[in-house]
Amino acid sequence: MKRFGIVLVAVALLLSLALVGCAPKKGTAGNKYRIAVSLPPANNAWQAKMLDSVMAEIAKDTDKFEIVVKNAVDDADQQNMMQTFKEGKYDMICILPGNGTLMTQIVSETVKAGTKVMVIDRPIEGEDYTVFYGGDNAACGRNAAKYIGDRLGGKGQIAILRSYVGIPIDLDRYNGFREVLDRDYPGIKIVVEADGEFNQEAGRKAMANILPAYPKIDAVFSHDDESAVGALTEIKSAKRTDIQFVTGMGGSKAAFAAMSAKDPLYGASMSYLPTMGGRAVALAKRILLGEKITEKYIVEPTVVVTQDNVAQYMDDAY
Repeated sequence: MKRFGIVLVAVALLLSLALVGCAPKKGTAGNKYRIAVSLPPANNAWQAKMLDSVMAEIAKDTDKFEIVVKNAVDDADQQNMMQTFKEGKYDMICILPGNGTLMTQIVSETVKAGTKVMVIDRPIEGEDYTVFYGGDNAACGRNAAKYIGDRLGGKGQIAILRSYVGIPIDLDRYNGFREVLDRDYPGIKIVVEADGEFNQEAGRKAMANILPAYPKIDAVFSHDDESAVGALTEIKSAKRTDIQFVTGMGGSKAAFAAMSAKDPLYGASMSYLPTMGGRAVALAKRILLGEKITEKYIVEPTVVVTQDNVAQYMDDAY
C-alpha cells in the first residue's frame, strides 16, 4: 500500500512538471509577464503621441503584465538600454529604433539569447526579430508618388525632403516613391534631395537651402509631416509662387490643421497614425498569453489624408 502511495505521488509530480513545461514562460515578477519597451527620444510630436498610446495600453491588464518603458537620449543610449534589457530576464522587449541600422546588432543578439523582440515602426536590417509591427512605409511612398503625379498631370519638377538618409524607414519611403514615379510618371523630374529629418526646424532649414538654388519647383515631397510644415513655412516666407503644394507623411496636427483650414499649399499626408504604439503593445501581450502569429511582418494600412477627409482623422493626429 505504501509503495502504491509513493507511485501516485511520483505520477502526480511528473504531471505537475509536464504542465509547468507546457505553460507559457514568464519572467521573475511573480505570476506576471515582464515586458520592456525601448523608445527613441520623444523629441517630435509623433513620438510623443505614440508614447501616450503606449502608456494607455500599459495601464490595462496590470494583474498579468509588468511593463517598463524608457525613452533613450540618443542612439548610444538606446544601445546601452537594450543591453540592460537583454540581461534583465524580460519575456519580451519591444523596441522602436531611433536608427534601425544601428540597432540591428543588439536586436539580433537579444533574439539569439532567447528573448522575444518586437520591432515597432522603424525596421532593422535582416530578420532577427520575433515580429515587426508598423506602418507600411513603402506604401506611403507609393501613395505620395501617385498623388503628386496625378496632381501635376505627369509633368513637373519636384524637391524631396528625406528622413535621415539611408536608414531603413527612409529607404522604404523613398524606394516606394521612386518605384511608382519612375514607372508611371517619367515626365516628373527630381531636381534636388535634402534631409528634413522628422521635425519642422530641419524641414525649414533644408528648404531655406534649396529655394535660392532652384528657381522652379512645382511640388515638394517630404517623408514627414513635421518637416513638410517646416518647409511650407519657409516657402511662404520666401513668397515662392511656383510651388503648387507640399505633401507629408505621418499625420501631424499641424499638417491636419493646414488641410482643415483649406490651405491650398498643403496637399496631402500619407499617414499611418501614432496610436499604433498602443496596438503594438497590445499584440505583445497577446503573444505572451499564447496567441500564435501567422505573419512575422505586420503592417497597418496607410491612408491618404486630404482636405476632403481630414476631419475623420483629427483625433489620431499627433
